[in-house]
Amino acid sequence: MIRLSLKEIIRSYEAIKKIAIDEYYKGNLEQSLDYIDKAAVLAQQFNWIYSDAELEDLLQKISFSIFSDKSEKYIPVKNRVVIFDDYCRTFVLALQYIEALLACDFEILYITGKDFSSSSQLGFALDKIKNYPNVTIEIIPQNSNRIKRLEEIYAKIYSFKPSKVLLHLTSNSVCIPVLYSLDKQISRYIINLADQTFWLGSKGIDYSFEFRSFGATVSFEKRGLNKEQLIYLPFYPIVDKNPFQGFPDVTKDKVVIFSGGDFYKTIDTKNTYWRLVKSILNQNPKAIILFATKADTNRTKEFIDNFITENDFENRFIYTGFRADIDEVFKHCDIFMGTCPASGSLMSQLAAVNSKPILQFYLPGTPDDETEAAICHNHTIQISFSDEQKLLVEAKKLIDNADYRVQKGKEMNECMLTVEQFNTMFKQCIETNKSTPVITENSIDYNALTQRWYWIEYMGFIDTTQFVFSIFGSKRCKIFVPTVWLKFNYRRYFQTKILSIKWYKERISRILNR
Repeated sequence: MIRLSLKEIIRSYEAIKKIAIDEYYKGNLEQSLDYIDKAAVLAQQFNWIYSDAELEDLLQKISFSIFSDKSEKYIPVKNRVVIFDDYCRTFVLALQYIEALLACDFEILYITGKDFSSSSQLGFALDKIKNYPNVTIEIIPQNSNRIKRLEEIYAKIYSFKPSKVLLHLTSNSVCIPVLYSLDKQISRYIINLADQTFWLGSKGIDYSFEFRSFGATVSFEKRGLNKEQLIYLPFYPIVDKNPFQGFPDVTKDKVVIFSGGDFYKTIDTKNTYWRLVKSILNQNPKAIILFATKADTNRTKEFIDNFITENDFENRFIYTGFRADIDEVFKHCDIFMGTCPASGSLMSQLAAVNSKPILQFYLPGTPDDETEAAICHNHTIQISFSDEQKLLVEAKKLIDNADYRVQKGKEMNECMLTVEQFNTMFKQCIETNKSTPVITENSIDYNALTQRWYWIEYMGFIDTTQFVFSIFGSKRCKIFVPTVWLKFNYRRYFQTKILSIKWYKERISRILNR
């Protein structure tokens, strides 16, 4: 299997960035923005950096070129706020902030550039937002070029005259260039959901809502934000009321352990998560694990299928795909098992609000462990383990003892931040631009994190070679990143030969069997 080295990935990123800069100086703003998007996607996949000053400056220049006419004096309306949301999903963070803003008597303009023609199985936040009072919804269509979409976003913000803008952005958000040209009387806040990854826009914001000290440390050390810009605000999960889709029949009379999240969070050099799953199932015949994830690539499915087959787990480890009824899944399971080496805050919180015990393992020295930070707001308890044997002992105790499961689940629930607490904290933050308590810094081994991200490429869960080649095309790829060109063409040649050999073998077999 031919993979790119991290050096080749970084070289590719720098080449894409160079093209973006060149296109800007040629006056091709649309093309420049397109290459900035591609660079951001590549950087977020591997996260050897968390921001890029050159691209921030380039975005600012593009912004000033598009929005040059600002002669009209801007007078904001104090109780008006714009939320720009790239996700528009109920299982992320926009709804929590909208409800808190409404509790503070704000009028809201909700803008999204989400493509609603795809991913219909995922719950759209619009289904809830449209029923809220004092919220106006604007959807930016995707059938126009980037510049026109930017101009439409800019016009809608200025027409509404907000005093604040809250941003729920992806790494290549269409909204980012707008930020640099907004009037200084508009306070710009990013909801830092993707705090563990690269994103652009750090020079276009005034404040960052951080839900844990890890993300705040990254923002301070790697994104160029100062400590006065960081506002600590943990969150609670939004609970969807989608009907229960049921569990497989084989779960009857079994202890059901539910697990899952983004698939990349289960991948590390030692296959830690998958070894623990295997040990738990082998040591506990009464247990069944249901595994849900949004990712459904061929490589992911192949990995899961092989894991099940190789361990004879056909009726013990069951892949469910994405579950829109996630809250009901937690209600009906017995235990939640978090992923490793990285876990998910929202999944852990959904377990806690449904009073389910949590099995969570972190590799020793993990800088982004978050289970306690996500759950322990009203009480402090120890939830996660860094000793595998102790985790397996806890798993057996939870599986064998129903009363113990109930007790541990109740402890989780009692620790959780409530909606009312979040709204109170948010009100203080939005009024003062400060938080209590003050954020503490983490000690982070960034090299270890980069290697963790790279391992996903090395294991073949993404195809960076194809991605880079598709950006450059054959001629430019050969010029800018020749080793990528060589690897792509060698792989294509090799695959063609394999297919050719297979064809000849099948043809000879047919002839011999006549």
